[in-house]
Amino acid sequence: MSTRAHPACPACGSTDCRRSRWRSHEEHAGHPGLHPWRCLACDQRFLAPDDALRPRSRWPLVVGILSALLLLGIGIASVRMLDLDESGDAPGETRSAAAEPSAPADALDARFRAARAALLDTARGREVSASAVSQLREAAEGGHTGAMVLLGKLYRSGIGMPQNYELAARWLNQAAHAGDPEGMVEFGRLHRSGIGVERDAVQAYVWFNRAAALLNMDGVQERDSIAVKLDADELRRAQALSLEAAEEAARQAAERSR
Repeated sequence: MSTRAHPACPACGSTDCRRSRWRSHEEHAGHPGLHPWRCLACDQRFLAPDDALRPRSRWPLVVGILSALLLLGIGIASVRMLDLDESGDAPGETRSAAAEPSAPADALDARFRAARAALLDTARGREVSASAVSQLREAAEGGHTGAMVLLGKLYRSGIGMPQNYELAARWLNQAAHAGDPEGMVEFGRLHRSGIGVERDAVQAYVWFNRAAALLNMDGVQERDSIAVKLDADELRRAQALSLEAAEEAARQAAERSR
């Protein structure tokens, strides 16, 4: 008789997890073979292979696929960096969009995906995890918002690195202000709990509301949950601030696109 098991949470290592919902059709289409999960121990949402509930005998295949993806991601990132080194560009210089429009973003995304896959594979040990965290930090410093969010979560949980609420708030703040819906939800949670920032239910509502406006279902649930804890004046102010912030973000995006 085969044994079935839930995946391990990459943040806290717990297997007390439940299957979650896709946030959008785009997220579902962009992660073939994976499924969202929610850790019941630390509330971390993560993606794991879709056959996590199938017999354990399939896990070697999954681990092999993840390992191949990790090696492929590292190889792509290495080739990209080698191309940059050989180009002779001085530090701080950027290539023209016509020459190579998507190379930096591709390299950052490959680095992030490789790091995330390694962190999901909890059986590979501390050295792999340390290397994955280093890759994750490089991607976050390069502007990858997904890496910022995951790095902020790791600093908040203190699993795989020393717990540091200030750095957790810093990375989640950057992701939220960069327009990442998940970053907005996580930054709102920091405000709700007073972790790394001042406890502020109004600001928490603002970030949840902005995430919900971007069709993030966690944002919808969190916004509606905290709304009942605000009085009428606080709710009115929170909604006004949400609208102002969204309009300012749209204005800045329009200026950047000119």
